[in-house]
Amino acid sequence: MVSAILEKGTLPGLIIGTDRIVRCNSAARHYHLQLPHARIQFDGRLVDPLEWVGEPMPGKSPLLATSLSIIPGLGRTYAGHPVDGLFNFILVAGFGYNTYNHNQAGNPIMTGINASFMTLFWLADFYGAYRTAKMAPPRNS
Repeated sequence: MVSAILEKGTLPGLIIGTDRIVRCNSAARHYHLQLPHARIQFDGRLVDPLEWVGEPMPGKSPLLATSLSIIPGLGRTYAGHPVDGLFNFILVAGFGYNTYNHNQAGNPIMTGINASFMTLFWLADFYGAYRTAKMAPPRNS
């Protein structure tokens, strides 16, 4: 996330870094190994560059994946990463639920904090759905 913030600026870097947090789950290795030119460090860490120069365009529509993210997680699921989609849906829904409860309780500070996290994870979902569709492996014909 620090590299993304330094290279892309504060808000884009936070969105890119948050997307990476969402993608850090039990299915990450499986999804990563499907990518052309996937690399793994000697200690098992996945190499996840900020730019994907030279990668082929897949059979999924990045625009459709991004549009489907109006419902958190649906774009990632369409693009072939249902675990990432489910994880993001749970995060956005959870922070949304907390935002509502804190607002109803009259706690503006916690409402703002939860709303900020909900918005950040939702924005990261739009970016992640686009990225996932753009980087998904080509369909077998």
